[in-house]
Amino acid sequence: MTTSIDTKNLIEILAINVQSGKSKKTGNDYEIHKAQCVIRGANDSTQVGELNLPKELALTVPGKYLAEFELSINFDRLVIPRVIALHPFPNRSVAPSPTPKAA
Repeated sequence: MTTSIDTKNLIEILAINVQSGKSKKTGNDYEIHKAQCVIRGANDSTQVGELNLPKELALTVPGKYLAEFELSINFDRLVIPRVIALHPFPNRSVAPSPTPKAA
């Protein structure tokens, strides 16, 4: 049974850096997309950090997003949050229509 709670947080992505290399353990090539993010706390504190993005979000452009997370287990068996979606904030899916000028 999976229990889910609303797990969205407002973040601002400033840039996405790519870290690539070859695994010492397996010899496989890897690529990690790290979003440079600003988060703001409840008391208006500001912090800057990195957030690993999944491959399907690697082409995300800088901006403000509601980041949606789920819990996952990493290679060291630690429980970690994992980004599953980024929703533009405020919602930019509908562009405002221009106001017609009076003749």
